[in-house]
Amino acid sequence: MNVIVHIDETNKWPTVLSNLSHLYEHWQQSHDDGIIELLVNGEAVTQVRQDADINLTDLYRRGIDVAVCNNSLQQRQILPKQLQAESRIVPSGVVELVNKQHQGFAYIKP
Repeated sequence: MNVIVHIDETNKWPTVLSNLSHLYEHWQQSHDDGIIELLVNGEAVTQVRQDADINLTDLYRRGIDVAVCNNSLQQRQILPKQLQAESRIVPSGVVELVNKQHQGFAYIKP
């Protein structure tokens, strides 16, 4: 099963990171295969910067794909070089969600 987790509010980061950790641990214990993607858009993109309080290293290490909305970055004047190293920029968060759901990804938004 493939899952896309969506965050667009800065105050949701602790919940999202906890959800991702529990999901990853469950998959490891049950030997489930699949893709976990975190889609970040809206104000939440501010926490993907290198100087942010949120450290995404554990997600990258676990193979969780962190996709960041370019529209949201541009609205906040955040440059790609300011993002944490493994982040992947997608043109539009909404389009990314539609594509993933069309591909059968389960959708989670805490």
